[in-house]
Amino acid sequence: MTTSKATSQTAPKTQIDIVKAHLMTGATITTWDAYRLYQITCLAQRVHDLRTSGLTIQSEIVTHNDKRFAVYWLDEATLLEAQLSNSEVTP
Repeated sequence: MTTSKATSQTAPKTQIDIVKAHLMTGATITTWDAYRLYQITCLAQRVHDLRTSGLTIQSEIVTHNDKRFAVYWLDEATLLEAQLSNSEVTP
């Protein structure tokens, strides 16, 4: 058995899980970031899915090199709330 086969047996994260984990680090994400880092081509839909599930995601349309695109992030209150709920879990 090769190591690549063993790796493929682990359950893959969903795109929603990947985007949520990225945002939970406090980092921003754009469509280009999602594609470059995770090969996710439809970030807006994943953000919509996360918002529908109750996560408050901030966004802003920015212009760079005459191109307009959205930047997504979690506000500090959402990040703090997530940290607090994670710290309340007993070992």
